[in-house]
Amino acid sequence: MVELEVEADGVDSDALPAQVEALTQKIEEELEPKQTTLAEAKGREAKELELMDGSDEAAVLADQSESVLASIRSNAERFVRFKLAARILRDEIERYRKENQGPLVKRASECFTVLTRGSFEGLRTDFNEKDEPVLAGIRPNGERVHVEGMSNGTRDQLYLALRLASLEKYMESSEPMPFIVDDILVDSDDERSEAAFNALAELAKKTQVILFTHHSRVVEQARKLGNKQQVHIHDL
Repeated sequence: MVELEVEADGVDSDALPAQVEALTQKIEEELEPKQTTLAEAKGREAKELELMDGSDEAAVLADQSESVLASIRSNAERFVRFKLAARILRDEIERYRKENQGPLVKRASECFTVLTRGSFEGLRTDFNEKDEPVLAGIRPNGERVHVEGMSNGTRDQLYLALRLASLEKYMESSEPMPFIVDDILVDSDDERSEAAFNALAELAKKTQVILFTHHSRVVEQARKLGNKQQVHIHDL
């Protein structure tokens, strides 16, 4: 186990997902079918051996049975090693991502927490059923929710969090550019809409923010915000 962990520390983290997928595919396509075939062969030969008396053929079959059994054991050991290596590599990938999470995802995670009013405590990279890296929201109890498991409103808030983080990163080295969004608050309740408006108001201190909507409820929320922030409402 120690040797495997030392070896894992020296590998290229970006290449780990492909290595894990290759190991898993090799196990599924080569080792598992071969182990099944060998086990079936051993069973057939063992049954034939029971039907034999003490002839030379019985001795030959006994030797073949032992050879098949040894092969099964060898493949089983290889199977276990591959599975263990795949698990260690995956754990190392997760550890690396936690320790080296990019500033963009980190900032988006902070925005997502604010926009969802604490319903999610942040974002984290996770793996789907194909062991592909995906983005997941983290509940306060540690539950991970992938994008497909989020409500429409939460997806809108995730989209907004990623856009805000991306724009802030862009403006660190470039001229400000207008931020234009269209009806991103339709599926949000009043509390989350207020949180989104506050986030947009903060962004408006650095660049122009334009929000299109055809929902009167959103317009009224913007009017209330106008008492605290500089908001201009235009009817088209």
